[in-house]
Amino acid sequence: MLRPHAALATPAALAIALTSACAGGGGDGTATATATATGITSASATATTTASTTTGIDSDSAASDGTATATTGAKLDLGPGDDLPADTGECVASSLEPQVESIGVDVIIVVDTSNSMQAAIAAVENSINDDFAQILEDSGVDYRVIVLGDYPPGGQLSICIRAPLSGTDCNPPPAIPAITERYKHYDNSTGSGAFLDNILAWYAAADPHGLAPQGWQDFLRDDSRKVFLAMTDATSASGDVALGEQFDAALLALQPPHFGAPGDRNYVFHAIVTMPANDPQTEPWLPDDPIAGEGGSIQQVAIVSGGWRFPLALSDDFDVLFNEIAKDVVDTTPIACAFAIPEPPPGETIDLDTVEIDYYVDGQGEPISFHQVPSLGDCEAEAFYIDGDSVVLCPQACAVVQADLAAKLDVRYGCDVGYIPG
Repeated sequence: MLRPHAALATPAALAIALTSACAGGGGDGTATATATATGITSASATATTTASTTTGIDSDSAASDGTATATTGAKLDLGPGDDLPADTGECVASSLEPQVESIGVDVIIVVDTSNSMQAAIAAVENSINDDFAQILEDSGVDYRVIVLGDYPPGGQLSICIRAPLSGTDCNPPPAIPAITERYKHYDNSTGSGAFLDNILAWYAAADPHGLAPQGWQDFLRDDSRKVFLAMTDATSASGDVALGEQFDAALLALQPPHFGAPGDRNYVFHAIVTMPANDPQTEPWLPDDPIAGEGGSIQQVAIVSGGWRFPLALSDDFDVLFNEIAKDVVDTTPIACAFAIPEPPPGETIDLDTVEIDYYVDGQGEPISFHQVPSLGDCEAEAFYIDGDSVVLCPQACAVVQADLAAKLDVRYGCDVGYIPG
């Protein structure tokens, strides 16, 4: 079990409660569907009808206690059956199935391709799909892997990532990297001496294949979180920690900006370098741990950004490391502050004027009600607006919710089926 670390001050989990409130009819016209999503949620949802519009609860689709189970395995509690509208012919509660979403994550793998890196490069090529990308894929994280390193035939060594991330089996490697939507490759070579300098220089330098004419910045996505995985023996890298601080400042100053600002970084930098093993050896060194081994400048970037450090010599354990980094990406990626409006049950529409949001601080206590405003330009604290097919938290509300590790949102949608009483 890894010790906690301070990669980014983002929520580990957000509970989203989705309620389909029904207009008119008996009872109080509301039913609550609650689900808890892990780490990276917004509330994109589809609707699964759990009650008939003429007969109340359908015994084939809901248990007698009013509980329904979504296809994802998340249990949606609709409350006691007698809280639902009776046989009125009006809108009856439906279960909403939340779908996990996150902001995008761009994972930038920088590889030293000097002769000393053969075992490490082979370990990356063998582990990156199953032990890293597949975990991100299964979690629902919107990810992209970007490799910065010498592509075959290369100078000393080279790196070729196989399918399914890339579009090739690398046997033999095609003349141009087989990039995909999930995978990009910036072809250039570096050793350890100029490792940090080259990351900065390549940002705006064209690659030789025309895939990134403005540099590797072309592969980055706006508003995505950035996660570096730097791999070098660091034997020629400076031990001066001040150079690591200078790299951080230069990275934050790059244009266009992608990496945040001092005190509000939008990146974390993990480093695999020549250093002693931790105890146990598969556990990485964390930001509070002292610098040891080679490349103090590179290690300092990891410390400043809240990243991990791991011994290069333990290439046989890279699968464990990649697995844990992937899980950490999932756990620390913040929610997107936009909730897709779910599809209503057949024959019904959602009245957007009835959308309401309650925010529970730390997931408990009395809620703070967020109110609807007409647009982003009308935003206030504790407010949201409708933008097309999405409910969007206003910037101030978004910042508050994303900073709350145990935040709970109760999002209620009203149903409008055109029923006219009398």
